[in-house]
Amino acid sequence: MHRLYSRWLIYLVLPLLIGTFVGVFILAPVNEFADFHEHRTFYGEKYGNSAWRYVATRMKQALNGQAPWKITFFGLTGAFLGLVSGGLYSVLGRRARQIEQLQSALGQDILTLIASGESGNLEFKSSLRWDLKKNEKNRILESVILKTLAGFMNGEGGTLLVGVADDGEIVGIENDYPTLKKRDQDGWEVALMTLVSSKAGTANCRFIQPVFHRLRDKTVCRVIISPATQPVYVSLDGSRKFYLRTGGSTRELDVEQAVDFIASRWS
Repeated sequence: MHRLYSRWLIYLVLPLLIGTFVGVFILAPVNEFADFHEHRTFYGEKYGNSAWRYVATRMKQALNGQAPWKITFFGLTGAFLGLVSGGLYSVLGRRARQIEQLQSALGQDILTLIASGESGNLEFKSSLRWDLKKNEKNRILESVILKTLAGFMNGEGGTLLVGVADDGEIVGIENDYPTLKKRDQDGWEVALMTLVSSKAGTANCRFIQPVFHRLRDKTVCRVIISPATQPVYVSLDGSRKFYLRTGGSTRELDVEQAVDFIASRWS
């Protein structure tokens, strides 16, 4: 609840108050100043040819209720500009955090990353849909990928390496190519993004960034996942499920757990 009030204060209340102040005490005086110079021959003698005296007099009259429409207009204009500025600040701040996380992840050497092993923010998957054990296409593997991505998005973000076995062996994503419409790296990326879009929502595609590496003549995809700005649900088996990365695994939360977590994470 405290976080909810903080967000309201930062992104709504403060921009409104600051914007209203700017509208009344900056935009309105500037308008009066311009009006004086535009009609200088008319106002000059009455106000001793002083723009400042004219502005001070007009503002005093407006604040005393003699021109309520003017104060209302500039107050609302300032409030609107404040809300727009607050919205832009929120969006740009979020983008800056995502870029910072992406740069931090890319700054890690891929081989060093693999050698460090799986952890709370790092997961290995051998393929997107090709079952190396059964040597056949297996759509269940796509569901596993989805759960991992959603778990990271609902948590603190992380990295998913596809084309790397659980023990760190580099197997590459080339085994997936024959199962794709476009049988190459670009087709693989399209398949991944389409999977996320169709099962987790197109809007959530912006939280994942695939980066490809050539290692030992094989292709590994490093998927960098940013924390989502809203709950991410995955549509599986006819229902919407909520997953969270905890420790070194991804688990499904039941309704009560999901509600409690969402309230603490995004409220």
